[in-house]
Amino acid sequence: MHLIVVGLIAIGILARAQPPTPHQNLPNDLQASEQAIAQTLKARPSAAAWERLGLIRHLQNHFQDAIPAFRQAIRLDSARWASHLFLGICLYRTNDFAAALLSLEAAEVRAQGVQAGRDDLDYWLGATRIAMKRPLAGLRDLERLLQRNPTHADALELAVRSYADAGTAAWNEVADKHFETAPGYEIHGHALESEGNRKGATAAFQQSKVLNPKRAGPGLAMGRSLLLEGRAQDALELLQQELKLPDVQPEALHYAGLAAVQLARYSEAAAWLEKASEWGAQNPESAIALTQVYLALNDVQKAATTAAKAVAANPLSAAAHDLAVAMFEKAGRHREAEAETQRWTDLAKR
Repeated sequence: MHLIVVGLIAIGILARAQPPTPHQNLPNDLQASEQAIAQTLKARPSAAAWERLGLIRHLQNHFQDAIPAFRQAIRLDSARWASHLFLGICLYRTNDFAAALLSLEAAEVRAQGVQAGRDDLDYWLGATRIAMKRPLAGLRDLERLLQRNPTHADALELAVRSYADAGTAAWNEVADKHFETAPGYEIHGHALESEGNRKGATAAFQQSKVLNPKRAGPGLAMGRSLLLEGRAQDALELLQQELKLPDVQPEALHYAGLAAVQLARYSEAAAWLEKASEWGAQNPESAIALTQVYLALNDVQKAATTAAKAVAANPLSAAAHDLAVAMFEKAGRHREAEAETQRWTDLAKR
């Protein structure tokens, strides 16, 4: 059981770096839906139907085929900002960055005052501008997104990598002006980490701790790194110290829980992951990890209830969906399993 749980928890770690997208583990009727909409379009062409066809093709990663569908939707109704957005995403996926940027900028103009979907728009604007060797403009898009949603994993990863690649902007500004400070060393550590220099990053984080032992952050970074190296005991000791600091981040609870899981200390893991899962928007994978812990403790009902929380925290997560259905069935909660299966099917058809 220990090895199974650790393997599943590792999925949660990877999910943090590469959040699941709606096309993962889709139902098998997408192709049939695509054919049905194509038939409908022959008889009653409309912008909404063309957009829906484009979305279904996009969900199947058929980006080249989705492009003409979104273009038809825009031709019939140029105000459909979602069609401009997804056309831009598909063009990006096919490496046509200049055309992608034009579509995304068109979406931005038409999305004024719209809240839903803004994270996706800002992310792809930033990614496209960075791909076009305009890193500062792209980073401004990502920073706008991160001000609104500070834990957007894709944006965080891309911003850190872009700052490191550019060799300018915030990393160097902080290093030049405030290097000999705890925050300066911490930021320098993150920059080194993004470049793959884990040894140098650890030294920078340690120096940050020396300058300000009560500063939350560096200990979390070191603990996370140790955990990824397989040094669960060392990681847990650091993370337990981190949890005693003021302004501790919820991620510290999450990684302490994961370290305890790897050490088969499931009761302690449950306590930390329960607290971490309270911040669902910031740690959507904590509930997934906690579900696995309850399963290891043979508490199937708690596992099912927590799996439902994982879905609520991240409705687009294929891992959360699959886990919830499995736990509902295992707990004999068949109606909930059917409802979650139907929700996922409906989501794929949107």
